[in-house]
Amino acid sequence: MKHCILALFTFLSLQISAQKIKVEEEKANLGGGKNPALVVTIYEASEDDINSGWKTIMKGYNGKVSTKDDGHMADNVVIKELGNNTNDVYYKVEKVSDKEHKLIVAVNLGGAFMNSKDHSAQNDFYKKLMKDFASKSSKDAFADELKTATKALTKLEGTQKGLEKDQVDLKKEIENFKAKIKHDEEDIAKNTTDLGKSKTDIEAQKKVVDELTKKKDAVN
Repeated sequence: MKHCILALFTFLSLQISAQKIKVEEEKANLGGGKNPALVVTIYEASEDDINSGWKTIMKGYNGKVSTKDDGHMADNVVIKELGNNTNDVYYKVEKVSDKEHKLIVAVNLGGAFMNSKDHSAQNDFYKKLMKDFASKSSKDAFADELKTATKALTKLEGTQKGLEKDQVDLKKEIENFKAKIKHDEEDIAKNTTDLGKSKTDIEAQKKVVDELTKKKDAVN
């Protein structure tokens, strides 16, 4: 079991390292239409955790988060690194599989949705923000799973130690039984010899008794 768990986490580690986190650009149905957006894949984390985590980041930039028909919106986000203009950040999380989700973000800069061609500085900032978030979310989710699996491994190792101790005790008990059997066999052999001698002694004593009986009966 221990080897199976270690093999599983080796596989997961190779998988996450092979699937390097990358932010892509595409069109998405966000912000009331099909608009330019950034997309990043997040591994292991749940949809709720991703939504909650990104909401916290948006609030950190003074965004007021609300739910929309096509996802969520962070209103009046202010990125100091980019100036004092406010952004409306639309986002949603889409499930790819039980272990993968996509965070999709579209940013209205105030009259135009952000794209790499026309808004390189803003686009680069949000790309880095999303990549860092996806990386941390994935690592945190793996860390939680690792913690749970480590607890299970510790429990299994404890069970194994108990089984190993039981085996040692049972082997010792068997050795004790073997020693007792040997001792009893020696006692049986001695007892057999003593029984033979006893029978001989009894037969001899019977003859003595018979002779004395005859002599007693012969007296008139």
